[in-house]
Amino acid sequence: MALRPALDLELLRTPAFIAEEASFTKAAERIGRTQSAVTLQVQKLEALVGQPLVARSKGGPVELTPQGRALMESARAMLKINDEAFRALASHDLPATVRFATSSAYVPFYLADSLDSFRSQHPDVLVEVTEGFSCQLAPQIRDGAFDLVLCEGNHQPRNWQSTEVWRGPLKWITSTAHSVYHQVPLPLSLPPANCPWLPPWQDDCFWRSAPLRALERAGMPHRVVASASTVEGLYAPVAAGKAITVSHGAKLPAGLRVVREDEGLPPLPDESAIIVKSRSAVQPLTDALTEVILSTFSI
Repeated sequence: MALRPALDLELLRTPAFIAEEASFTKAAERIGRTQSAVTLQVQKLEALVGQPLVARSKGGPVELTPQGRALMESARAMLKINDEAFRALASHDLPATVRFATSSAYVPFYLADSLDSFRSQHPDVLVEVTEGFSCQLAPQIRDGAFDLVLCEGNHQPRNWQSTEVWRGPLKWITSTAHSVYHQVPLPLSLPPANCPWLPPWQDDCFWRSAPLRALERAGMPHRVVASASTVEGLYAPVAAGKAITVSHGAKLPAGLRVVREDEGLPPLPDESAIIVKSRSAVQPLTDALTEVILSTFSI
């Protein structure tokens, strides 16, 4: 009986990255090779399995064929086992570590309680916490920079599974001492239009596009008078009575309040908080931390 050929794991990584990026060029950047080298790897793998794996078209995004998608289901499991094996060898006799990144906007609503609860259950596990903007942190999950990322919804890479932690409507935020929301045009404090960290799969920052579209649909004149990348920066001109902004509306600083539904501003869509997991995450610890976050998160 003839032996089946063995799959080369390094060759399997190439179509996995192509599937995630829908681009030979971006896959080549992640692998650290030229585009021609990536094309050659795909051709070698196709020759090995005897099936076309990538649908090549001029101009549009690159997609896997049905055979390619079927292969990737098994390939991702194989790559995960391979990476876990090397991680286990590298961390022998060292304390287990979970690399966790979180949007700073959600930290007050869960982080301290979640870490306390997790440490009581897993006292020998080190949780390395990195705080930042969702748009900075979420894209790094593709390259395994973190095991878990808690971020705003829609920041996860394409075709990446996520677990929803919380959902609720965005709210208009105004000063308690000024009726700025009655001004025409309505002055706004919003994130910048050209965010340097905006993921390539997003057209605009949700906290900027959502209020602008709501006002446009309502036919309400408006103008952006202040711009900032942090919640604190967005709140500053609001507290001074110069603008209004949007947020989830919880734990507002003194001098700010949520605009009531009867005060004339259009409703805003829901935002959400999600958890995304690296495909090489440390298991079962990342699942355990996810469960703790789900049980402690409260806005």
